Amino acid sequence: MFSVISIYFTIVEILLIPAVLVRVGIFTRIPALIFIVIFYFGYQVYSILGSYPELFYPYISVFSEIQRQGIY
Repeated sequence: MFSVISIYFTIVEILLIPAVLVRVGIFTRIPALIFIVIFYFGYQVYSILGSYPELFYPYISVFSEIQRQGIY
């Protein structure tokens, strides 16, 4: 339950912190900080998506030649 709630906080953090840093103008003073921020938030996005593997339901494409099994 709490991990689902924390996803929303992480998304806000990913959007809010770079907006504040741009507003303050720290990226113009320290250009290498852009790469640090990109890698940090990229890792956060990767860890969010990796925490719920059971939400991924693979499907068979309409164009594939694999035989489908019906429920009935």
